[in-house]
Amino acid sequence: MSKVHYLNSHLHKFREKSKITIDVENIGDLAHYNVLDKEDKKTTNIFTGCFKNKENYKELLKKLPKDIERIGLYYLITVYWIAYTCHYHNDKFDKAMEDCLESIDEYVVLLNSPRFCKKVYYYLNPISEIK
Repeated sequence: MSKVHYLNSHLHKFREKSKITIDVENIGDLAHYNVLDKEDKKTTNIFTGCFKNKENYKELLKKLPKDIERIGLYYLITVYWIAYTCHYHNDKFDKAMEDCLESIDEYVVLLNSPRFCKKVYYYLNPISEIK
């Protein structure tokens, strides 16, 4: 009995880790940042267009409407950066996320947390660059 338990406890070392993937066909679903309101079609189209044209998050930031609330902006940029890095730079995704989480002093990705999204936003856009 103890040998079976011993072998089972170490099986996870030999399992292949699956890569995280993004479904490009439904990328617009990530752009819905305000759960209480209806989806903003203009924002979704900009988000989807930038993603399919392989534009980075800074290009998306320039194209987004200026009337988006701050929390929504933080969410959109965070989700876009994560999805873009995961889809177009999958080999560097783990390292990029590790560096980001370490820099913002977080351990888990929490996309539904405004505090987390704000930290990632300012990690990607340091205050010196924003001014």
